[in-house]
Amino acid sequence: MTDDELIAAARSHAGDEELPGPAASEDVAAVERAVGHEMPRLLKRVYLEVSNGGFGPWGPCP
Repeated sequence: MTDDELIAAARSHAGDEELPGPAASEDVAAVERAVGHEMPRLLKRVYLEVSNGGFGPWGPCP
């Protein structure tokens, strides 16, 4: 599966959930500066293009 296909699948799944909207690019850049390195490319895309959290192996956050 390509990254684009994974993002499309995540968007489709996120559409069924009540998740926060995508993160602002400025916020992602601030996190990267704070930790001293870039996020993995696919994780960054998920935050920027799908949702700013509320997802993961434990399901949506309350």
